Amino acid sequence: MDHYSLKKILFFIFLLLFQINVSCNQNDAHQQKNDNGEQNKKKIKVGAWYFGGWSFPPDENGYTFHISPTLVNQFSEREPIWGWREDNPEIMIDQINYAANAGFSFWGFCWYENTLVGDSTLMNNLNNALALFLDAPNSNRLQFLLLSCQPVSSVNWEKLCDKTIAYFKKTNYLKVDGKPVMIFFNTDEIIEGMGGLENMKEAINFYREKAKKEGFGEILLGARVTSQILNSSFYYKYKFCGFDFLTTYNQSDIGRISAGPNDYENLEKGDKKAWDLISSMATANNMKYLPTMSAGYDMRPWAADHPTLPSSDFWYTGVTPERIAKHLNDAIYWVQSTPPEVLVDDLLIIYAWNEYGEGAWLTPTKSEGTARLDAIKKVINSN
Repeated sequence: MDHYSLKKILFFIFLLLFQINVSCNQNDAHQQKNDNGEQNKKKIKVGAWYFGGWSFPPDENGYTFHISPTLVNQFSEREPIWGWREDNPEIMIDQINYAANAGFSFWGFCWYENTLVGDSTLMNNLNNALALFLDAPNSNRLQFLLLSCQPVSSVNWEKLCDKTIAYFKKTNYLKVDGKPVMIFFNTDEIIEGMGGLENMKEAINFYREKAKKEGFGEILLGARVTSQILNSSFYYKYKFCGFDFLTTYNQSDIGRISAGPNDYENLEKGDKKAWDLISSMATANNMKYLPTMSAGYDMRPWAADHPTLPSSDFWYTGVTPERIAKHLNDAIYWVQSTPPEVLVDDLLIIYAWNEYGEGAWLTPTKSEGTARLDAIKKVINSN
């Protein structure tokens, strides 16, 4: 037997043993009772990814790159009750209230350091929603964290550090045990942009030292990973660089069965597969895991209007408020049942608050009203 085959067998033995151990711990966790004989439950903080792409300057027909013709005209059931645009303080106030009233604890904002993009002034519109959120008089109803999404290299790394640390100082920035939570979406691209693993490790150490000088004893840095969840070496590099935990944006490709339509049930299965496998890989590399669950995925409108945009050849059907709520209940159960040392506090993120072009949203719409939030509220309140 060659060395590679032996390593592969040992890896799968480890994975099996880990999942058995997690299952036992989950059973133990659900057997715990309080003094009245009732089952104790961990209170889960549920959040959602927030995409701020809905306030670019419109063209003569009222469209933008994201508010595209096919989305507006053929997928109008996704339109929020306030319309497609969000660049209005009153709309942000309403969004905060809708989210907080439904039981959400935080938003994870897609955030963009635009130094390395072609038209940074135009692309800064991606951060308008975050600015509106911070200026809103009711912003303290939700906490927030940043998900860095743009290219980063040694050219703008210090600028990224300074900008994000300034956000950490906000009273409602999400912290775990006093540590601000910061996530990188395009982790592999950043490692390459920094010139490799050693340089990335030095850059993260630099980031941590800067944060300490600004009064933060430590920060929690997350690496968003893709669907290569069976490749154990895929995870080691994140630990080597100094990331503390792993997460995803969604698991749409893991649930895919075939090209074309796939039932939402398959997306649910993909989420659950990711929860088990990524958490096991995080633990194997002495890291933690922040799970996400998906409220849908369907890129067809953007794919139709932007043929050069990388998009999928599949989508999910049958997404209803009731099915989202059921999946959320399963996700909360998974977090409640998982040993706390595996997780980043008791956090769970839903994809997504407002990814209309990608087919995942929770906001009130003109077609459904508040049905999705109403169903989610019942689940959060019951847990």
